[in-house]
Amino acid sequence: MFPRPPRRLAPQRGSAIMVALFVIVIMALLAAAMGRFLVDSGEKNTVEVRGVRALMAAQSGLEIALYQLFPNRSGAELPAACTRVAASRTFDKDPGLSGCRVSVSCNEIQASQGGQTSTTYRLTSLGSCGTEVGTGANPGFAVSRTLVAEAFDGVMP
Repeated sequence: MFPRPPRRLAPQRGSAIMVALFVIVIMALLAAAMGRFLVDSGEKNTVEVRGVRALMAAQSGLEIALYQLFPNRSGAELPAACTRVAASRTFDKDPGLSGCRVSVSCNEIQASQGGQTSTTYRLTSLGSCGTEVGTGANPGFAVSRTLVAEAFDGVMP
């Protein structure tokens, strides 16, 4: 009877599985982060586009209000007054501004210069696009822009 030689331990197996699982988890985390970046980018684009549309709605509201305040008129027509300015408008038939609204307010300010008093009109236009309710392609993105303009009628009393 001869003593048995000591057995050699077999090399460990299974470390490749651990490395593979680690790589899969890291790749899944990167994919989830990239997906979130894409969603954030889409939301930022939506807000930017609606912001520009709201600015254009506010600008259009100012231009409409200025024309209502000072229409193409001869000197014999009624003088300018804030009562002639329409308060709000919805752009339903305009494809570029569909879903946008504008609200315009007008204030008359008496200004004096050199002993003369004249009327200045301050127009404030608030344009908004989008809805707060959870409907539509990108719900919950209502964006508004405000513009202020002052107009002088050029008439000294």
